[in-house]
Amino acid sequence: MVRGKHILITGGLGGFGAPIADALAAGGAHVIIFDQAAAAQPDTFQVDVSDETAVAAALEKIDRVDVLINCAGEIYSEPLVNLLKKERHHRSSWDRVLNNNLSTCFNMSVQVAQKMVSRRVPGIIINFSSIAACGNAGQAAYSAAKAGIEALTTVIAKEMGMFKIRAVAIAPGFIDTPSTRQALNEGLRDYWIKQTPLRQLGKVEDIVSTVRYVIACDHLSGCTIPVNGALSI
Repeated sequence: MVRGKHILITGGLGGFGAPIADALAAGGAHVIIFDQAAAAQPDTFQVDVSDETAVAAALEKIDRVDVLINCAGEIYSEPLVNLLKKERHHRSSWDRVLNNNLSTCFNMSVQVAQKMVSRRVPGIIINFSSIAACGNAGQAAYSAAKAGIEALTTVIAKEMGMFKIRAVAIAPGFIDTPSTRQALNEGLRDYWIKQTPLRQLGKVEDIVSTVRYVIACDHLSGCTIPVNGALSI
């Protein structure tokens, strides 16, 4: 399924990216990582994937990409209006969150798609959305970025399908990762567990399994796969 494929993962040292990278490498894939953090390991590049020029320079060092997995991003919460502090949502945080989540995905997707087309072989682009794409109160910027990723994924699938390039978004709900525990206090985690029909947080392995499925299914494109324990129904 993944053996022999050259798979590029952005945010490949993070909470989702690292276990995905490990699992795909264990399956025989040649895994390449772009991450802002430095790491002294093979095929790992320190790249700011929101920087178009930096992405282009890093891709010049790579001959082949069969699968792109866009994991880079940040979870962020900020109310539209904070009555206690007499503040409104800061434009600077809005710009940063859209840049770190949506612009990174755009930069990588268009440049890797161009590379795939030039090789004239099938390719796959997997983007990470979130249940927040439906619109989470207190997460205006993050929700907007993730909704944008779903729309971008649809556009990629429509435009690039003629070149046999598939595009799929994965939209996790609340997954038990360090970033989730940092973003939600224990009370909020308990609240969302109770709201979820399966009454549990998801596991990182659930996300890894979904990535494997997307890669394996050759007729899957242009959709968003929710992995949220039925929270969205």
